[in-house]
Amino acid sequence: MLADKLSWARLNGNWFAFFGVGNLLAYGAHFFMSKDNYDYHFSYTGLLPRMFGPIKAMMGSDVLANVIWTAPTLIGLNYYMLQRVSPLVMTKFFALSLASTFIFWSAFNPTTGLNYRLAKHFPMKFDACADDGSYYRGADQLAQAIIYFALIYNRMWAVSLFFMATDVLYYGPATIGGPTAAIAGAFMFL
Repeated sequence: MLADKLSWARLNGNWFAFFGVGNLLAYGAHFFMSKDNYDYHFSYTGLLPRMFGPIKAMMGSDVLANVIWTAPTLIGLNYYMLQRVSPLVMTKFFALSLASTFIFWSAFNPTTGLNYRLAKHFPMKFDACADDGSYYRGADQLAQAIIYFALIYNRMWAVSLFFMATDVLYYGPATIGGPTAAIAGAFMFL
């Protein structure tokens, strides 16, 4: 039934790959837009209630190190998992990942001050969030979700739990949306 309703999109379960291409395009857009304009369109602050604002913020990135790992991960693991699970499972998992990321971004939004990043002074910055915590940006949580989903699918629970804890230390509790989606998706779809 869901497959019939989404047949017009012709993505056939390639939602993560589509999002990865969007991540690349949004990174390219930051070269043509002013910083203030890019921040307005591709940042989540929790202040402005815009319908597609969080989705655009999840897609946006202005840090090359961030796009280097998120876009290929989204595209490559989408095709890897499509060989193992059905396109309908990937479509549902994508919706779960988006919703889970938005829930945790909303709960720990930048205005609350609750997103404590214990390892934010890691030697290399590979996220697109503001250094001062004033906004969230990047496809990190969606990339985490599909990475952990693939690891759990291949029965690598210990590895995935270790990296989930590492990501929470680096990104703070606002990133729990990705690991939560992977665990919930594993219980529901695998």
